[in-house]
Amino acid sequence: MMKLRDYRPEDRAACLAAFDSNIPWFFSVEERERFGCFLDDLPGRYAVICDDDGAVVGCGGLAPTREDPRVAALTWGLVHSSLHGQGYGKALTEGRLAWLADMPEIELVRIDTSHLTMDFYARRGFRLLQRIEDFYQPGLDRCDMELVVRR
Repeated sequence: MMKLRDYRPEDRAACLAAFDSNIPWFFSVEERERFGCFLDDLPGRYAVICDDDGAVVGCGGLAPTREDPRVAALTWGLVHSSLHGQGYGKALTEGRLAWLADMPEIELVRIDTSHLTMDFYARRGFRLLQRIEDFYQPGLDRCDMELVVRR
């Protein structure tokens, strides 16, 4: 039974381990330090997803942007690579989007993700705004996407 719960500082090592499992396919090694700093100073709500035994296997968040109070961003969503394709990413994303019920001011949700996960988000209603080739590292493109949640 997958369980989404709020992130706690003691989850940091498990989140970093999940991140490391996704290098170099979904993240570059250079991003690890930035992710660690992010975990130390969260800009919004952040959660972990746990497996049947309660072990942290992924994490992700949602935070209003500084530039526009009507826009939120999905932040650092990832699942341990050994569990890809088993529904954890879907549950993590749906759980984060459910938080919007408590954020009536948010009209748009944005994400920057790679071309490898672009279709995952497109299936959830996100549309591609732009794609920047080799942004994260050679062969790993950045895809900026958005989802309209309210007008």
